[in-house]
Amino acid sequence: MSHAEAKDMKLRWGVGMEVSTLDPVYQTNNWELATGYNLYDSLVWPDAQAGVKPWVAESWSASEDGKTWTFKLRSDLTFHDGSPLTADDVVFSMQRLLTLNGPGATSFRSLTPGSVSAPDAQTVVFTLDKPSASFLQALVTFKIVNKALILANLEDGPHGGMKDFGAAFVRTNDAGSGPFQLKTYSQGELVVLDRFEAYKLTPWDAAAPTSVEFQITPEMATIGTKLRAGEIDVGDWSLPISVQRNVATDPRFNLRQDPMNTAWYLIMNNARAPLDDVNVRRAVASAHDEGTLIRNITGAGGPMGGPVPTAMLPNCEPIAGYDFNLDKARDYLAASKYSADELKSRPLKVAAVAGSERFNNIALLTASNLKKIGLNAEVQAVRWADITAAQTKPETAFDLVVFYDPAKYNDPMLFLSYYRKAGWGDPYPPGGMYYDNPKVTALIDAAQMSTDVAVQQKSYCEAAHLITDDSPSVFSHSEVRTTTYWNYVAAFPDGGGTMFYDMRFENWRLDAASEDLKRNQP
Repeated sequence: MSHAEAKDMKLRWGVGMEVSTLDPVYQTNNWELATGYNLYDSLVWPDAQAGVKPWVAESWSASEDGKTWTFKLRSDLTFHDGSPLTADDVVFSMQRLLTLNGPGATSFRSLTPGSVSAPDAQTVVFTLDKPSASFLQALVTFKIVNKALILANLEDGPHGGMKDFGAAFVRTNDAGSGPFQLKTYSQGELVVLDRFEAYKLTPWDAAAPTSVEFQITPEMATIGTKLRAGEIDVGDWSLPISVQRNVATDPRFNLRQDPMNTAWYLIMNNARAPLDDVNVRRAVASAHDEGTLIRNITGAGGPMGGPVPTAMLPNCEPIAGYDFNLDKARDYLAASKYSADELKSRPLKVAAVAGSERFNNIALLTASNLKKIGLNAEVQAVRWADITAAQTKPETAFDLVVFYDPAKYNDPMLFLSYYRKAGWGDPYPPGGMYYDNPKVTALIDAAQMSTDVAVQQKSYCEAAHLITDDSPSVFSHSEVRTTTYWNYVAAFPDGGGTMFYDMRFENWRLDAASEDLKRNQP
């Protein structure tokens, strides 16, 4: 197949959640992250065996004490506007992330804006205030932005000479170097990415998409209809499992299920009554019916006893968690410091992402069971951006938030970072948990300070057991990503075991010879 034949092949994905920002500092939901991972590049690429492998950085080294990391960059890379990608851009990108304190900054608490430097155009030095076992793996989430482009588009803001650090500009514009560049951004409607032909980190294959469209359609029924009609090529994996199975009875479609190191939670606000009482939290956990949820709502998955997916703590003694038992839940409530009347008088707000049938049904099941044990719960459908904003303060954070956290890198710290004060108030659902146990913090810190994997795993395991006993959130189940798409799409290639890297679309393929593709994309 010639390059010309593949010239106009689109990958069109119907998605339910809006892409509220293009800024990698603030991106949190699936489709924001998928957009960011294609617009921007990182220093390293995930590798299932080695942890990471070279990408923008061609090599690196660490000091003996684990606090100084030096990266050597490739010298032949450019941003989408043609300007060279240099060490100054990397330094600026990390300083921007830490100063704006977006959700991704949680993984880099051992850095300050002043602890990143560029001795020359191809060398970056990170000086950590203490060793961090997860630092190198976390760098797969760190996106490099175009310093000169952002500095040319600053607006008024609170950061001195850096004004708004480009927040207004980057929210709706492309400042990246990744395999795709922005063509169209219409918030709440459409995102279109075009192939960046000058991209050098992956040779372009003629069968790779020339453009990618995220068609934002909050109504799941409409996404199902468009998928069947060939108006989109891939359906949102939030499509009800019954709809996906029905579509996949047509042999022109493929239904794919991928077990993921992704955890579903009900995030609880531990700072506000009555969830400031451990027995109330244990009652909520005991009223959670993950069996019905998996069977009737998500269609696949497995129970998760603790805060970290089991595969990430392979040698940890199993964590039992809280079985679904309404009588036991009532016993926990009776043991709390609150009377039955006090518990009924305080409505618990259960937030679910607006437009997501899965999230809403989970919230409804939760509210129904909580009412059965004497708690007054009400479901609220809320925009994702409004949920994350509310979580930044204990007085505005929701009582419960239906949430799942994808494994953006393969380290338990990704999940455990919110179970200590350093994660409080992050604009992300678990940032609104406000949980603190000094023993847990000490164990997490000990794991981060150690270079011994056995010590890390032991500390993380002990922390996970303590967290589960405190029940700061409901640890629901692990994810099986279920996606239905046309057979002419070759989807989800190896991403090094890390979510969203299997959604780097330069590695996807479309079969230009398919009659279905020709008909759907005339």
